Amino acid sequence: MANVVPYSFAQELLKGTHNFPSNTIYIALYEAGSGAPYTVSSTAYSSGTANQVSGTGYSTGGKTLQNGTVANQTNVATVTFDTISWTSATFGAAYGVLYNNSSSDKLIVVLDFGGTKSCSNGTFTITFPAAEATAAILRIA
Repeated sequence: MANVVPYSFAQELLKGTHNFPSNTIYIALYEAGSGAPYTVSSTAYSSGTANQVSGTGYSTGGKTLQNGTVANQTNVATVTFDTISWTSATFGAAYGVLYNNSSSDKLIVVLDFGGTKSCSNGTFTITFPAAEATAAILRIA
């Protein structure tokens, strides 16, 4: 499966719902379950969505992403964030869900990790790609 970008996200960008440098963006983690936790028709994060990770070192709702950076790379608008980690963690995650806590928990993207990534009494880390035209986590051309 590939990453899922909800249809509502593009419309919300045009309406000014998302302001990446200013809004509080979270990442919640999900187990594999029966597929991606949200579809293109989904609009908002819900703490009750099935298969959210529950394990040592993880709290429902995930964590706040830091330093959302918007840039222009070769005529492509990009967004990236700092690396984020959960320490003393024991859990597995197959998906990461970015949502805008500042705007009624509107969904941004469901990241498919390409299978379950696990950690046992260690540090679970997500490193976002650089703000490059072909690599940034969010790109608009």
